[in-house]
Amino acid sequence: MAKSLILYSLLSFLISLIFAGIVSRYGSKVGLIDAPNKRSSHTVPTPKGGGIGLLLAFILTGVFVTQHQAFTILAGIVGFVSLLEDRISIPEKLRLVLQLVVSSIVVSLFTGMPASIIAALLFLFWIIFITGTANFYNFMDGIDGIAGLTGFIGYGFMAVFSFFLVEKSGVAMISTALSVGCLGFLPFNFPKARVFLGDVGSVLLGFVFASFVIKLSTSISEFLCIIMFLCMFYADSLVTIFCRLQRGDNIIMAHRRHLYQYMCNELKIPHWKVSLSYASTQFVFAVLALFAYKKGIVWQIVVFVFFVVMFLIIYRIIKNIKPTTYTLQM
Repeated sequence: MAKSLILYSLLSFLISLIFAGIVSRYGSKVGLIDAPNKRSSHTVPTPKGGGIGLLLAFILTGVFVTQHQAFTILAGIVGFVSLLEDRISIPEKLRLVLQLVVSSIVVSLFTGMPASIIAALLFLFWIIFITGTANFYNFMDGIDGIAGLTGFIGYGFMAVFSFFLVEKSGVAMISTALSVGCLGFLPFNFPKARVFLGDVGSVLLGFVFASFVIKLSTSISEFLCIIMFLCMFYADSLVTIFCRLQRGDNIIMAHRRHLYQYMCNELKIPHWKVSLSYASTQFVFAVLALFAYKKGIVWQIVVFVFFVVMFLIIYRIIKNIKPTTYTLQM
């Protein structure tokens, strides 16, 4: 196991690094280019699709090292469709339907078919959870470094949790591959992006993460622990959706109202500072989540509530800062 872990971690790092480099240099020549628009946080056309190395590393590890071949194929389908989206425009409704269908198959694979009304409701929740997380991750991949750093930390903690606390070696191997793969991608995306993950990377990372939450969550205790590994992405996405619903916005339409977007676009905070602030907060609360998991459900609830309250307070404070005032102080 140790030799396989080292070998496939090294392969994942190299595959991600090499393909990120290839796409950064040649992506624009094959139409993999992200042109700035009014919603963008970048100002120059930048190649996208650099996450193809993550997809390949994921498939390599999932097929040849673990017993999760069926899941690997299903998630791989989502990844390849997302790669097509990076190259050509696929209708949003068609992509959503595909994600929902594949998500339902994954849920049935991990939990079985529901045998009661409560089980059916939970089944439906898991489908929405996977699809939502895949899109949340994609929405949050909007500035240099944020998606790669989040993936490195989130999947790193997922690997630790799987190896040492619940002994799910297959999940741990894939999580390690994706964590190290994100690390291999970062030299081309942080602190200054020469290539973006694209949908192929961001949607895949969100899809697999949520699927593993379901795989590992035998109780509310595991669920509360694991979602904290991606706490900043969940918090920013959910609060933003709630605020947009209050405004009467169409939540399906693309926008630039996330907290990280406000910090970069309106307050003019450098991308790398915002990404590091998100990553460091994520790291701290992931550590606290592991500590609380060992202590019991009461401690977990305390950590969860503390994070939610802290995020809401910081969200309100930052959103109330006027761009002109902050810029003058800078």
